[in-house]
Amino acid sequence: MVQLAIRCHPCAPVSADDLEGWLDQQVDELRAAVPQGTLRLCRLTQGGPSSDLNIGWLIELELADGELLGGRLLADSLRDMRLLGLQPTLLTRRDVSTNGAAA
Repeated sequence: MVQLAIRCHPCAPVSADDLEGWLDQQVDELRAAVPQGTLRLCRLTQGGPSSDLNIGWLIELELADGELLGGRLLADSLRDMRLLGLQPTLLTRRDVSTNGAAA
């Protein structure tokens, strides 16, 4: 099982609703490409003095080994996120070797 997360931090003057709509569409395309996988899109917020502030999004992916990583869809999505000013950060689980030492 491969577990990934992509943290998207907006840095361009684009409406959060427009960005979230685009991210919804990307997640739907990824879901269609890997129907056995689990994909979630979560809005990240931070409590402010008068209201919650939108600070980005988190896309979580749980996939069978090699299910999506060999394809271009994820790479293309990450490229497009950068072009839209979302500053994507790909987070993965740290692999552990059989003797317990970090790889």
